[in-house]
Parts: sequence; structure tokens; C-alpha cells
Amino acid sequence: MTQVVALMRSLAFATALVVLTLVVGVGPMQSQTAAASPDLVDSDADDVADTPDPWQARVTGTGALGLRVRSGPGLSYPVTATIPEGSRVDVLEGPSTDGQGREWYRVSGRTRSSASGWSYASFLVEVESVDSEPPPVASARAAAPPAAPTGRSFTARVTAYAHGSRTASGTPVRWGVVAVDPKVIPLGSRIMIEGFDNVFVAEDTGGGVHGNQVDIYFPDVASALRFGVQTRTITVLN
Repeated sequence: MTQVVALMRSLAFATALVVLTLVVGVGPMQSQTAAASPDLVDSDADDVADTPDPWQARVTGTGALGLRVRSGPGLSYPVTATIPEGSRVDVLEGPSTDGQGREWYRVSGRTRSSASGWSYASFLVEVESVDSEPPPVASARAAAPPAAPTGRSFTARVTAYAHGSRTASGTPVRWGVVAVDPKVIPLGSRIMIEGFDNVFVAEDTGGGVHGNQVDIYFPDVASALRFGVQTRTITVLN
């Protein structure tokens, strides 16, 4: 009886050794198999977005004031630099849309100063990289940025409109045209409106435009509705 008990104890001990060996051996084998499996790939590899290639554009429609470059994609960001009209820039990022639906691009100037920042898309016209620059642009590269606008400034009620085909001056309505009271702002005047980077021209009048009031023409009704009626600082340029 004693021999039978001893034999059973020996068998139980041997069985425990086999189970322990299997348990210890399975972990590393599974780990090695998982590491070598071609079906398991790094999930982060698919999260890397391709960076768009830069393209070139020319600054257009800014007039003598040049392109105001801002620290972020929106009019609420401060102006950090100015790039002269007609200059060529590298477009590095965008478009990014602000709260009023306007598109902005991050650009870098091609002058020695290498001004960079965010620019309103409407002032950028894509050009081929092989295009040669005309003499005025080449000379503008070395020119200092235009000075801050000077003139008569006052607070006005600014209203958006999107109707009509011709102005009181006989010119077609378009973006950049404003309606004014000629007694306050003479027709033909160039004005700056707070919150906009471009220069407007007073070419239109209206039956409801009296005193310190300016109406801005927008090319579509949706943009005009988004702007609505606001109080802004107007500067009639010298």
C-alpha cells in the first residue's frame, strides 16, 4: 500500500512539472509569433497625413497697401507683416476657413525678409513656378512695406448689400465698391474699412445712405447676410 501511494505521488509531481513547462513555454512562443506576423502592422503608420506640396501665388488686388499677413487664419489675428502688391509667395498650408466662411492660406514671402503668416485667399492668384516676374515685381521686392494708411477716420454704420448691376458712377457693381453719402465721402474716394484688408472705392450712392453710413457690395447674398449691419471705423485715404 505504501508503495502504491509513493508511486501516485511521483506521477503527480511529474505531471505538475510538465504543465509548468508548457505554461512557461507558451508565453515567449506566442510573443515571438505575434512579432513576426506580417498581418500585424503599426496602426500609427496609417495616421500620418501627407503634407501637401507648396505652390506659388501672386499677390493681387491689394493696391498700394500690399498684402497684410496675419498670425492666424482670420481677421481677429494681428497683422505681422506686409507683402507688396504683385509679389510672389509660396503657399505652404490651407485653406483654413474662418467663422465667416472666408478661406485663408499660410504663405511665405520670397523676399529677403521672408515674411510669413496667413493670408486671405481672395488676394492670391496661383501662378506657374516657371513664370518670370515682371520688372515692377522685381523692384517691389526691395521696397519697404507700405506705411500704415493715413487719412480722415470716423465711426460709421456699415451695411452689406448684394443687388444692382451698375453704380451711380456708371461702373458695374463688384467686390470693392461701396455706396456712400457724397456729402460725407466724395465719390471716387478710396477708403479702408476696419476688419478688411483691401481698399474700397466710393462709386455708388443710395436713397438710404445718409451721413456716416457706408454700404458694401458683396458678390453673393449669403455673404451679405452673414455680414449684415455693423459699426466699423472708416478711414478716407489721403
